[in-house]
Amino acid sequence: MNIMATLVAQFGSNCQASLYEVRDGVALLRASAGTVMDVPQGSRLSAALLEKFRQASQNRAPRMQFTGATPDGRRLSSSLTAISDTATGQEIGLLKIDFCIEHLISSIDVLQTYCGIDEQVRTEEPSADDDIGRRVDGIIAEAFTNGSREKLSGKEYRLDIVRRLEEKDVFRVKGAVEIVSGRLNVSKYSIYNYLDQVRRARPSK
Repeated sequence: MNIMATLVAQFGSNCQASLYEVRDGVALLRASAGTVMDVPQGSRLSAALLEKFRQASQNRAPRMQFTGATPDGRRLSSSLTAISDTATGQEIGLLKIDFCIEHLISSIDVLQTYCGIDEQVRTEEPSADDDIGRRVDGIIAEAFTNGSREKLSGKEYRLDIVRRLEEKDVFRVKGAVEIVSGRLNVSKYSIYNYLDQVRRARPSK
């Protein structure tokens, strides 16, 4: 009860916590906190919902998140969490948390209606980012064509791509590191590290 009261105090009037006792395959409401909806003590959790929770908890942790609605149609984001006897490991209860998201959805609708920004028409002239991106994609495609992807490990492959780009002076262009890191799915700091390795390995004149 203290946990449920704390949850409701934390999240306000849009939150309700309910404690169900599980016995003989039936979940009966024993206590609740919050005023999102009126659920009589002793009422049963939906058999369909209970079965869905059982199936979901077989392969995952005994917790399930789902969406639902109050009896008067307000939309809910809800969760069910199993409560087990620490001595036997037997499931003895369920904690159900319901959060009314109706006001959030309404706010989103208002923002989209009154604060929408029309997408700007893109100019025909390609940007520097587009040009670098195409060059990077071309070099990556070339590396695949030449079979280097199969011959090299993941790090060696990325290092090879950076070496090819460095030879073509791609990194002299502002923003190139960020674009290349996005294409190779690594951090920009990894690209800087690869660049440093490539430049140190270059024969001194």
